[in-house]
Amino acid sequence: MTQAQEPNDRNNEINRQLRSLNRRIERLEDTQITGRELNRGFDRVYEEIDDLNDKIDDLQSEFIEFRNEINQINQKLDTILRHITGIN
Repeated sequence: MTQAQEPNDRNNEINRQLRSLNRRIERLEDTQITGRELNRGFDRVYEEIDDLNDKIDDLQSEFIEFRNEINQINQKLDTILRHITGIN
């Protein structure tokens, strides 16, 4: 009777190992991404970087305009103070 069980035990062990290997392969496949998916991810990152660069450019332009307005106000204040104090 032990001789009949031995091939059966070997078959069961082989089947168990194959199932285990199959599960491991499936997990590996599930965690892999394709080149196309990777490229799409990088494209999204580059688009966001471009958007941020545009926003920075807009903020820099607004800051330059603000500085120019402050300079104009300072010039007007200087003119007013010179007129009030009589200092040229």
